[in-house]
Amino acid sequence: MNLRNLAVKLGGEWRGNGDLNITSIKDLEHHSPVDPNAIYYIASKKYLSKHPKYRDVQIALTVDSLAEQFPNSIIVPERSSKVQFIQAVSLFEKKPVHEIKISERASIHPSAKIGKDVTIMENVVIQSNVVIGDKCVIYPNVVLESGVEIGENTELRSGVVIYYNCKLGKNNLIHSNTVIGADGFGFYDFEGVRYKVPQIGNVVIGNDVEMGANCTVDRAALEETTIGNFTKFDDHVHVGHNCRVGNYVYIAGATVLAGSVTLEDGCILAGQSAVAEHLTMKKGSILMGLSGLTEDSKEKTAYFGIPARPALEMHRIHSSLGFLPEIVKYFQKLKK
Repeated sequence: MNLRNLAVKLGGEWRGNGDLNITSIKDLEHHSPVDPNAIYYIASKKYLSKHPKYRDVQIALTVDSLAEQFPNSIIVPERSSKVQFIQAVSLFEKKPVHEIKISERASIHPSAKIGKDVTIMENVVIQSNVVIGDKCVIYPNVVLESGVEIGENTELRSGVVIYYNCKLGKNNLIHSNTVIGADGFGFYDFEGVRYKVPQIGNVVIGNDVEMGANCTVDRAALEETTIGNFTKFDDHVHVGHNCRVGNYVYIAGATVLAGSVTLEDGCILAGQSAVAEHLTMKKGSILMGLSGLTEDSKEKTAYFGIPARPALEMHRIHSSLGFLPEIVKYFQKLKK
């Protein structure tokens, strides 16, 4: 792909040698030498000062104010430059191309309904009354239990297990070894007997959802555990039974939601955070990394710590901790 053609595809303006061949897109933060045939995304002066190797860059995806720094460039609007970068990366992505077919080594119940142009690979198990929409791709060793519904253009990577009666919308990507619809953690002790509370609900997932590897979403006890549209999970996320996760939510790795948690639209949960049962994170609120939320949040407010408090308040508390030894000594003297 040459500079001119790439600029047209990205809706940008090119400067320099339009016939220059671009072989890849690379990251300037890598310690390897700058590749003269690779394009680099550089859109801020701060980035220039942080990475002096920019002087060796021959081809840049950049903004107008920085274009003169490079002999060849594609200039895009500063406001949308990250979007054009994402589009550029997708053009250089080399995804495996799978033949559209159903493997003879897949086990598919006769009552299952399979849409058009569906790929089902070896060792997949599809039980009774499963519905799979058009253009889905099901990787090896996936298990879809009875009554599961999968929307069109959804991709299930190797080892995904979806329990009975759970439903996924369209355009979803579920990474390897994620389990959707296992029993919630419901038990009751009475007079020396531990009773298991039947989990008779299911999981309902919206459209354009992505879940990382090794995530778990438990089915509801009675109704539905729900995940909204455009919500994205990192790896190792756990969602307990009866949770309600809204639209456009981000959940980073190793984060845990206890049962019956509600995350309203636009919430962000950083890595290794946790939310206690029956709490609500209000719209647009943030739970910072390594934090544990023990009360409902306020809208568009960041929380930090264990137990989590509004971040500004918690930072003031932390800044005071260094004075505690002196304060203790002072009060000990007063007691004497």
